[in-house]
Amino acid sequence: MTGKDTFDDNEDVVVWRPIPHALALHRRVLVVDDYEEAAEALQLLLHADGFDCKALNDPLSVCEIARQWQPFAVVLDIAMPGLDGLELARRLRANPSTAHMLLVACTAFASRDDKERARAVGFDAHCAKPLTPELLLRVLERATDQVDRGLQ
Repeated sequence: MTGKDTFDDNEDVVVWRPIPHALALHRRVLVVDDYEEAAEALQLLLHADGFDCKALNDPLSVCEIARQWQPFAVVLDIAMPGLDGLELARRLRANPSTAHMLLVACTAFASRDDKERARAVGFDAHCAKPLTPELLLRVLERATDQVDRGLQ
């Protein structure tokens, strides 16, 4: 994966911003999905890979928890009732205390137009569902590897 622009509809993961711009000082990841089991499964996977992870299924609490907990990355589902992932991304980008976070869309909405909408509101990467966990892990590992190598 490179930081180059790509909108290949066959890609499971698209990265728009060069990951080194989202360097992690810690390995905290906030996972948000209204499907509780999906969020918890991803949380378990990330914990197993050494990430400190919180899973939320209430989109209304995301911005406050992100401000308080300061994860380096937020993995957001797009289609959620009450407040969708696109609006959450806008709000996270608009707040100075969360604007720096790596935002990863993790969604079944994976058409070219869906990816363009995600990018336009501030997502750094897009992972298509059904999720291949290894691909998401590569995105997150790439950000933290830069810190581990002392490349801050």
